[in-house]
Amino acid sequence: MTNPSHSAEDAALGFYFQTTYALLAALRMETDDAVICVEGLDDVHVKLGAEDLLTQLKHSMGAPAPITIASVPLWRTLKVWIDVLPKISLSETHFRLVAVAPLGAQSPLECLLEDGSSRDELLDVLIEEAQRVVDERAEANSKGIKPLPHQQRISACETFLGLNAGTRALLIQRIRIEPNTSNIVAVQAAIRDELTLFPASQRTPISERLQGWWDVQIVSSLCKKRDPFIAVSELKQSITEIASELQKNTLVPEFETLTAPQDYQPDGLLAKQIKLVEGTDHDLRLAIREEWRARQQRSKWTNERLDMATKIALYDTVLTEAWADKHGHMVNECASLTLKEMCVKGLDLLRWSHERAPLEVSPIAPGWNAHYYVRGSYQILAIGMEVGWHPNFKTLLTVTP
Repeated sequence: MTNPSHSAEDAALGFYFQTTYALLAALRMETDDAVICVEGLDDVHVKLGAEDLLTQLKHSMGAPAPITIASVPLWRTLKVWIDVLPKISLSETHFRLVAVAPLGAQSPLECLLEDGSSRDELLDVLIEEAQRVVDERAEANSKGIKPLPHQQRISACETFLGLNAGTRALLIQRIRIEPNTSNIVAVQAAIRDELTLFPASQRTPISERLQGWWDVQIVSSLCKKRDPFIAVSELKQSITEIASELQKNTLVPEFETLTAPQDYQPDGLLAKQIKLVEGTDHDLRLAIREEWRARQQRSKWTNERLDMATKIALYDTVLTEAWADKHGHMVNECASLTLKEMCVKGLDLLRWSHERAPLEVSPIAPGWNAHYYVRGSYQILAIGMEVGWHPNFKTLLTVTP
């Protein structure tokens, strides 16, 4: 018996394979004039002018049995295509069977691997197989054998034999088969690899956003909230918009190798905070360098992008919370310590902001890995008295009016 949960999983993966395969097919179109539909006249239906391409997909996550002349998936596919003949112009339609399964060894189906190859021998073999199925079922019926054989293929075989010879020959001539196709996991990777116009580092985020957009379009089409056919030109426009949006959200570390002018003097509170914990001259020089870089970066971002002031403020909250967790523990530990020991603890916290905080606190944006922004932002927050290094920094640095 079939495990119902496995059947449901296979069906879900099979349908999602249709959507991802359709996206991959659209990306590979050489013209913007093509339109593509999922669950139209076939699993994937492509229209280019007066011509149609109908594709049947046979997906599997395992190792499916090879496709042979007697395979149920082959005959079910033929039945689907025969049923759709009244709705199409056969002379202007191509058919494609795409399967994860391989072809059987030395199969007469090998002629379907290339367009334009002779199909005469295959046609004879298909007719012979269909007739065998019909005859064996009729014989079993006459003998009262139950259940009757070939239940899954009898309808397709009878329908195939019922076609007139010319239609049958033209149908087989216009079929191509693509065995050994990648499963859904590999197809998703192939979608990423198609985005060759973009740097490798951008392809994964673009492909992920693109698949999300594509899924929405497919669902909308199935719910009849949009045209069932998605134009390749519409897809390319979406790619452009996604790439632009991602570029907008990409932050570039523009001050990582720059140094402050020799006469640069930061706010005096920066040095006072460090002096409270008896920081060294090196601690001070590092703090000044990174504070200048972070301040310049903030200024550039806010001048160029209206949304960055909010993003910077929100990230300052993240930094402050990470500091508060450390500082709160330190205050409790210092309750019974000497003033010297308090300075040691505070200096450790200052150096945490330089050394470990850039690695422990989430970056301001995906892909950001320049440490100066976290280091320098902590110094900016220290100047604003929103963070500090000594356990009693607020009391010790409060200036009486």
